[in-house]
Amino acid sequence: MYAYRGASMRKQFVLDKRTNQLLEELASYRGGNRSQVIREAIQVFADMEERLDRMEAGADFQGMMARSEADIRAGRVIAHEEVVQRSRAKVRKDRKR
Repeated sequence: MYAYRGASMRKQFVLDKRTNQLLEELASYRGGNRSQVIREAIQVFADMEERLDRMEAGADFQGMMARSEADIRAGRVIAHEEVVQRSRAKVRKDRKR
């Protein structure tokens, strides 16, 4: 998938039990090469961040954010907490029927 180039550098990481299990499982598909799994994961994460940066810099996204900010300032947005309260009230009302 990803070619490894350059000098190798040893790094030490502390993993929780679940992450270590996942690492071992993923490495088993790659001949037990945990380093390859880590390199691939970091590359995938970096690629994702780069795509998000490009999306956020795009005119469509910027326009959407400007419209959202205008809606908030104009009071056309309901706070999450209020939506949750309304939803719970509706569920309670529906249960009483």
